[in-house]
Amino acid sequence: MRRRFAYAVLSFLTFGCGDDDSRGDAPPLPPVTDPAAAEGLGPRQLRLLTRREYNATVADLFAGAPAPATPTCTADAACDIHEESCVGGACQKDGCELVTFVLEGYPSSATVLVAGSFNGWGATEQAGGYGMTFEPSLGAWVTKRAIADGSYAYKFVIDGVTWLADPSNPSSEPDGFGGVNSLLAQACAGEPDPADAPDPQPKSADYAKDFPVESRPEGYPFDNASSALVTSTHVEQYLRAGERIAEERAADLLPRYGCAAQTAADPCVRDAVEAFGRRAFRRPLSKDEGDRLHALVAAQPELATGVRVFLQVALSSPAFLYRSEIGEDAGDGTVRLTPYETATALSYTLIGSTPSDALLDAAEAGALDTPEGIEAEARGLLEDPRAAEMMGLFAEQWLAIETIEQAAKKPELYPEFDAALAADMKSETRSLFVDVALGAAPFQDLFLAERTGASGRLAQLYGAGADGALPPARRAGLLAQASVLAAQSHSDQTSPVRRGVFVRTRLLCQELAPPPPNAGGVPEVDPNASTRERFSQHSSDPTCNGCHKNIDPIGFGFEGFDAIGRARETDAGKPVDVSGAVTSVEGFGTDTDRAFVGLPELGRILAESQSAKTCLVKQLYRRASGGLETPDDEGTVGSLAARFADSGHDVGELVVALTQVKAFSYRRAQ
Repeated sequence: MRRRFAYAVLSFLTFGCGDDDSRGDAPPLPPVTDPAAAEGLGPRQLRLLTRREYNATVADLFAGAPAPATPTCTADAACDIHEESCVGGACQKDGCELVTFVLEGYPSSATVLVAGSFNGWGATEQAGGYGMTFEPSLGAWVTKRAIADGSYAYKFVIDGVTWLADPSNPSSEPDGFGGVNSLLAQACAGEPDPADAPDPQPKSADYAKDFPVESRPEGYPFDNASSALVTSTHVEQYLRAGERIAEERAADLLPRYGCAAQTAADPCVRDAVEAFGRRAFRRPLSKDEGDRLHALVAAQPELATGVRVFLQVALSSPAFLYRSEIGEDAGDGTVRLTPYETATALSYTLIGSTPSDALLDAAEAGALDTPEGIEAEARGLLEDPRAAEMMGLFAEQWLAIETIEQAAKKPELYPEFDAALAADMKSETRSLFVDVALGAAPFQDLFLAERTGASGRLAQLYGAGADGALPPARRAGLLAQASVLAAQSHSDQTSPVRRGVFVRTRLLCQELAPPPPNAGGVPEVDPNASTRERFSQHSSDPTCNGCHKNIDPIGFGFEGFDAIGRARETDAGKPVDVSGAVTSVEGFGTDTDRAFVGLPELGRILAESQSAKTCLVKQLYRRASGGLETPDDEGTVGSLAARFADSGHDVGELVVALTQVKAFSYRRAQ
């Protein structure tokens, strides 16, 4: 029944149906009369709301809705890998039939699979073996497989040659060849499915918790990559969410618009339908849309039922689920976003939610028809508290600390590390970036801040003064913040490679060549060798040195801090050497090598470099446009970088400038 209703709902209101200029449907694509005019502009598109945007939008549509819940994971590795999977942004307990296989101790360059009596002992994936994936945050190979009830024997197969019993499974039997097979007993018949458990918070605002997790293209760290792909899972979950919202919020709808009607014939019902539809679709309803939506209400035997049906249909419509960037023909081979599309782009870019009535009013009044009008509205939105939330979210994703609370750290080595301390680490980093983006703090503080707002255990970990003053070795902004240091480390040791790659890719936006197929993994832990010594041996190999000469010397400068960001003076009983070097600061092929000693000196190099400034421009532009820049975007990035410099590198002014470039308001016609 639900599936039949799904297709009825999604076909009832196709995107942009209607018969007036406000409908938002796409005009015929005109020929490109001047290809240069379309340079650097993105394509016309419909952008699917992310889970965060969906929750924030629903919260804004209904008065009194609780704050949207933040997804707590983006991958299975962020959960208790043995018992949970990341589903819809939250860690959920696996069903009984799902078996997790984990193997530690083999590098990422290996190939590992599971072969057993449940898959015909396939020694390759082609032969039926279960391929495993290396999870860097766990330092382990993992796969989850649904296995039917029964008793089975199995082994791991490494590089197609080595057959190994599961070291973590004590149950085994002789394999007939002088070794043993690991044993697995499955008995799930009659076991309850965790997904069927009742929701302990039926009024939770995380309506999108079961939506598929957004994909993030290689090199793109944000959760809003432009996407219009809808799978059958999306359809099912959109319908479930729409049904749930309608059940929970229908009674609030008419009173919210001052309507106390008893029947659908009361004019205020039509007014409420159109007012809600305008907010939900982010544009006025056409007359045809208004007629059909009101008819849905009137067709039900009771007004309350009619309102629920209306809500479910409206919230299942493509006009709600997608942000439109279709635009109107500008006559020069480009299309310009409609005023309502511009209002939508402004609102989701700056505060992560649907446009307010006031912003839609501004669009209707023509206030968004000029760059000056757009700038004025952008500055107003940056005063909204949600702008700070968006800047904090940007920092989390840009700096790869989004799931730091789930970081795996060995408790025997780092007993003070727990989710609460990790949350404080994340909060400190968010606060620093928000201060730089929206407050009075200068750009240089990202790399040179001498104080912290941390308190409690985190301040103690830092040895910070009562006024937040940091020890000299930690006066390096985000480079020396525990969130970054812990995220770019392993569970039991630091990682010069991760930390060096982080600086290259996230802070300088420099692409690194992929490692060769025979590249090694983390050097074996030698209790008598420091991390620097082990990695120096590792990178002295000619096969590795081509890449690692640009990575490891940066990472060595971080060695004054351990895998949770705690300062240290020795490693393996030897004094820590924090000297390092950044080759080609301003881009590979440039003669801009810089040596440094310690993170404050590295921070000075980055704060002064043009590459770091341009990289921040690129990262903010990527987040706003929903994808990685292309060569055609070079002019836009250059224009933004120039505006950034003209403002004295004021990050807040850079955010406003994002709304002023042509790429914000125009799209390619083809």
